[in-house]
Amino acid sequence: GGHSAAATSPRTARSSGGASGGPPAAMSVQVEAERQALDKYLKENQVEATVQEVIQKLLAAKPDNPREWLLGKLEEELSNDSNDLSETDLHRLFASTRKIASEMVPQDAINSVIRETIFLLHCDRVSLFVLDKKMNMLRLYASNLVTPIMVNPGQGIAGSVFNKAETVTIPDCYKDSRFDKSFDQTTGYVSKSLIAVPILDFEGTPVGVIQAINKLPADFTEEMKGQAAAPVGNSSLPFAGDDEKILLHLSQHVGIAMRNAQVYREAISASERATGLLNTIQSLSQDLGTQSMLLTITMHANKIVSSERATVFLVDEPNQQLWSVSTDTGQEIRIPKTAGIAGHCCTAGQVINIPDAYADSRFSQEVDKMTGFTTQSILAIPILEDDVARAAIREESQKRKSLSAGDLREAMNAPGDENESDKVIGVIQMINKVSFDGQLEIFSEEDVEVMELFAKTVGPKLALSSMLARRHSENPEKKEADMALGKSDMGSGSAHKRASNVATPAMVTMTEEEEEEEEEEDS
Repeated sequence: GGHSAAATSPRTARSSGGASGGPPAAMSVQVEAERQALDKYLKENQVEATVQEVIQKLLAAKPDNPREWLLGKLEEELSNDSNDLSETDLHRLFASTRKIASEMVPQDAINSVIRETIFLLHCDRVSLFVLDKKMNMLRLYASNLVTPIMVNPGQGIAGSVFNKAETVTIPDCYKDSRFDKSFDQTTGYVSKSLIAVPILDFEGTPVGVIQAINKLPADFTEEMKGQAAAPVGNSSLPFAGDDEKILLHLSQHVGIAMRNAQVYREAISASERATGLLNTIQSLSQDLGTQSMLLTITMHANKIVSSERATVFLVDEPNQQLWSVSTDTGQEIRIPKTAGIAGHCCTAGQVINIPDAYADSRFSQEVDKMTGFTTQSILAIPILEDDVARAAIREESQKRKSLSAGDLREAMNAPGDENESDKVIGVIQMINKVSFDGQLEIFSEEDVEVMELFAKTVGPKLALSSMLARRHSENPEKKEADMALGKSDMGSGSAHKRASNVATPAMVTMTEEEEEEEEEEDS
């Protein structure tokens, strides 16, 4: 019995020791390991800071239902982390893209893009930068600009977005070195938050930039904007993730809309040019006097390539002058043969295409300073006396007696003269190219080609008329344009006859035969 008791005693001791000391020690080690893992997780994920931030936002908002508010914030955060837009945002985006796509006229499409972007992002201002491939510059349209301005690619934040084709979101512009503060300093406006997204074509090449400034609070209205004492930028918010997603989706539709508008613009321009050339040919079939022809050709030139001003000069070799007729007053215009851009074109016998007149040393700014007019682009096309023109003069001389033998010899331009400028009989000068929707542009290579064709078309008629130019200059008291516009003495019989030839002030149609009859009466 004693042996049995002794044998079982150690087992009992081990059993009681395991129950009181072994398992509790193991559990303590496990709890310590879990606590260390939890501390590591809290530190790595900044849980305490996140909780403190949520509590601070909750206390600042003081919602009536904290639980519902917290769930709403959680849903918003999840939405920002997702690539999908909410159903509400999708409906708003689709409605805006339909409105933008419905516009075909370029300026109307641009206005629609700016208006819908302001609506979608609920921001204060929107700018649209569109690449002008002819000028290799960005044309800036903005909600706060009446007329667009030109911006160099690479200038400012929008220029950086254009060059890199990357989206930029800035919560505070004044803390970003790329932001140009000069505009704010000049106008007093405060740009705080900003988002800019590139507009890409089908090949992924940047063709523009959409830029939104100053995200407004949800309860901010237009009335509040007008009543606010402080700048709107002071109360603006950073743009959220959903704003970037909306703008990225919108930019794709804007790229398509801009392309459609450009195709429409080119189609309208081609149609206007074809119509203008046909009308020119039809007008030249009439038997017009010299000044009447100048007025008619000037009018058609301005329709073929629309510009703010157009003038057709004829060369007066005896007086070494270029002369024309004002389409506004009918008065004769005379300048030295070598003066101005038209003079350079005449003496060189070459096309002159100037995209920026003020950057060209040949341009004189004196006229602009006197009149207040701003010259931007200039196109000068020489009208050459070619074989076709000389053939037309020879044919016309057989039907008319108005050309003297000396005039005919001068018209034939004896061979052997290799100086191209000596063959120039006139110059077509156009100032400030205007698109069909009223935007200033520069003259393109297509404009040069169509105007060279126009010059060749009108050249034969002007070559014949230029022989009569001296007749007008020798008798300055009686100008055909003055008579046709009703500005001569209406007391004489010939004056009554001249007045009867007026159709409209814009289109003068006095014939050479009537001009000759009047000269016989006056003599």
